[in-house]
Amino acid sequence: MSQIKNHIAALEAAKLSTIVRTNDFDHAYKIIKASHEAGIKFIEITLTIPNALELITKTRRDFPELFIGAGTVLNTDQAEVSLMAGAQYLVSPIASVELVKWARAKNVLCIAGAITPTEMYSLWKAGADLIKFFPATAMPTDYIKIIHNPHPEFKFIATGGIDLSNINDYLKAGCIAAGVTADLGGAPIKASYEEIVAIAKQYVNKVKDV
Repeated sequence: MSQIKNHIAALEAAKLSTIVRTNDFDHAYKIIKASHEAGIKFIEITLTIPNALELITKTRRDFPELFIGAGTVLNTDQAEVSLMAGAQYLVSPIASVELVKWARAKNVLCIAGAITPTEMYSLWKAGADLIKFFPATAMPTDYIKIIHNPHPEFKFIATGGIDLSNINDYLKAGCIAAGVTADLGGAPIKASYEEIVAIAKQYVNKVKDV
């Protein structure tokens, strides 16, 4: 099994990713550590975090058992430095065919964002094995089912507005996983480590119901 297929299979089993988005390096690390303690295996570290590349390197060193992705990757230059820092996969909010092709040539999973059927098809034709359905809550959950009618080959991870109230709706609609910022990856800086662990455990338990 290729590295890309292996990562997708692991994500499909886990069903859940923490998308860390905060303006504070130490708080971001606290969220990562709390997610790990709660049992979350996939962590997306967005490049908008101060010193995000350093955080990727530190997280890979401290938690080698986790799958660490670089998020908000917009071009191949950012992708290159993210991989050099230790990122194992890439996530982009845009439908970048160039980025998907570049990553695929390196046997690296790139989850590029799409919301329309045309964007999704363009990414799939470029070799995308998994598509970031973003922003997910901009569309009803039935949208995924409708897209899957003519395109059962598409695989989606839902992100953008996902929280405890709707995460299982998107999983049941056909997404293989969901990425969460909300009160987890975007936990307020005043939240204690214990509070973030408790929130993360709620998500882990929630997706077990699907």
